[in-house]
Amino acid sequence: MINEKELNISNKSYINKDFGTIYPEEIDIFKTLTDKYDPETSNESDPMIVLLKLGAFLGDKLNYNIDVNVLETKLPSVTQESNLREICSELGYNVKYYRSAE
Repeated sequence: MINEKELNISNKSYINKDFGTIYPEEIDIFKTLTDKYDPETSNESDPMIVLLKLGAFLGDKLNYNIDVNVLETKLPSVTQESNLREICSELGYNVKYYRSAE
């Protein structure tokens, strides 16, 4: 039986990092690497700022993909029919295919 806690698994984030948390971490790391350039005093159109934001964006996208792929392996949060059938077959349950009305 699926309980209430398991039903809320679809909102679970396993990485817990998005653009808003990755970008400040990148700036802090960048500050520890060099003291010749300060990203906090630079213009938004500065190529280094653009690259830092691009890295944070890519990290956010990768973390989202990781979360989605992990959630596809759990029965309460699976969204793809093929994944549902695979999980059910591993549990010993055979999901019947659709039959048209007669």
